[in-house]
Amino acid sequence: MVELGVPGGPDGLDFAPLSDGDELRLHTFGQGGTHVLLGVRCIGFGNRAFVSLRVRNSNTGTELVAPAPARPQLLFCDGDVCDLVPITMMMGGLTQTDAERDGLPIEIAADVHNAAGVTGEASCHAVLSTADL
Repeated sequence: MVELGVPGGPDGLDFAPLSDGDELRLHTFGQGGTHVLLGVRCIGFGNRAFVSLRVRNSNTGTELVAPAPARPQLLFCDGDVCDLVPITMMMGGLTQTDAERDGLPIEIAADVHNAAGVTGEASCHAVLSTADL
């Protein structure tokens, strides 16, 4: 099973589930580009998995992809429930430079697999917010 989420908890290292329609705040982190912070919960994959993310602009169909790395990522596990959090996903190119991003509907998808061939995916609709920019 795969579940999408965001960083939560007092240190931002806990997994908080993301529900359809939730707001995702854009951040710059002082670099000038825009990013969102995500998390992926993996159940039944072991403590290492390949995780890729896609974000699609629901208005234009423009899609950004963060491919899985060449080696499986180390997950933080509590029993069979393992999290990859936080994940910084770049948002540059999702819209035209001057396009309004506040309130933009997006779809997020995560694809997960491990070396043993276990696969899973999850997707969720969200809305971007520029409140923190």
